[in-house]
Amino acid sequence: MNRAIIYKALYVLVHWAFTIFEQVSGTLDYVTNKIVGFCHEFLFISERNSYLPKRITRIRKIPAHLTVILGSEQPSYKDLANLVIWCLATRINFISFYDHKGLLKKNEDELQYEISKRKLKEDHVIWHKGSESTYKNGFIGRKVHVKIVSEEDGKDSVVNLTKKLSQTKNINFNIEDISEQLQKQYEFPEPDLGFVCGKTFSLYNYPPWQIRVTEFLSIGSHRDITFSFFLNMLDQYGKCEQRWGK
Repeated sequence: MNRAIIYKALYVLVHWAFTIFEQVSGTLDYVTNKIVGFCHEFLFISERNSYLPKRITRIRKIPAHLTVILGSEQPSYKDLANLVIWCLATRINFISFYDHKGLLKKNEDELQYEISKRKLKEDHVIWHKGSESTYKNGFIGRKVHVKIVSEEDGKDSVVNLTKKLSQTKNINFNIEDISEQLQKQYEFPEPDLGFVCGKTFSLYNYPPWQIRVTEFLSIGSHRDITFSFFLNMLDQYGKCEQRWGK
């Protein structure tokens, strides 16, 4: 009887201690993430002039087009805006965001606002919406092209293009014709590098004709991503040996 009471008391004590540990650990993680997020937002400004040029020279290759697949994550506009600014800093000319749910495309203004708060006056962000873009000649400074892609830009665009081609006088169109037209609609070059967000590594019906040579890396989450982590991912991409299907 005494042993049963002792075991029960020990169980309650261990359970109580573990519950406190979980709460303290969760609180510390939250505070740490907030501090890191706050610091990298402001420290990046000082890094840009001194640390960044030296750091970039150590990266073997810079992708021309970075695409970010949000997966099941809800978009964090400030973190996505940071990725755009970092593309400007590292001379990545194109960045696209793929949100198969379409939420990011509906709230594109929020992303534009967050980017406008972070970019320098001489930086130029060129937004692409379908066949339209905000490109203007005569500006001085860095530039990056930005495009938001959703699932409707994948299978639906193939179906619509096939219907359009079938209604033309040239009925002898082939796969190459469809591929060429899809490339024109997409505007951007094929992504060199893709970040896949979330715990599940899935492309979520990303337009398949665009990712034939893309190197995909899992980043876990785009939320609270730091500039150092971003550079490390570029390092990892630079070390990848792309065989181009060979």
